[in-house]
Amino acid sequence: MKYPFHTQSQPVVGEEARKLIEAIEAGQAVTNERALALVKRIADRRHQAQINAQSK
Repeated sequence: MKYPFHTQSQPVVGEEARKLIEAIEAGQAVTNERALALVKRIADRRHQAQINAQSK
């Protein structure tokens, strides 16, 4: 993936690092509220489209 600007990775530290380590050890994922809201909207939209398709 190409980025339009020169970017440089920064180390993960503090609370974020702790959450990431716990998630890796538990075999889980780390997400934020905006990502979860997007997934919910997409799922709701797909569910509604499926209902509409069945009713036709």
